[in-house]
Amino acid sequence: MTELIPLLSDLLFVHCGFVVPDGFAESYVKLHENDWNRAQDHWERFVQRVLDSDRVEPYAQGERAMKQAVAAASSVLHETPLQSRCPRCVSERRRS
Repeated sequence: MTELIPLLSDLLFVHCGFVVPDGFAESYVKLHENDWNRAQDHWERFVQRVLDSDRVEPYAQGERAMKQAVAAASSVLHETPLQSRCPRCVSERRRS
């Protein structure tokens, strides 16, 4: 299902088909020092984790499950204290 995870660049547009907070994609990329590839990699890993969590209805599949996961993931990353850091970046720094 990872092929359904939207590109951050697609989330810049209002009519992208996903519900994300205003300015989410831009601010998430800025957290990664404007490295779009790194931000996309971390975004996909986070969405994948959300897909496997209780933030997605147990029997949701395909596009419905992805829409729920993207909405939840973008909300968590944008509206909580995590907005000043990326969980994946934090975990990478700990391993170093």
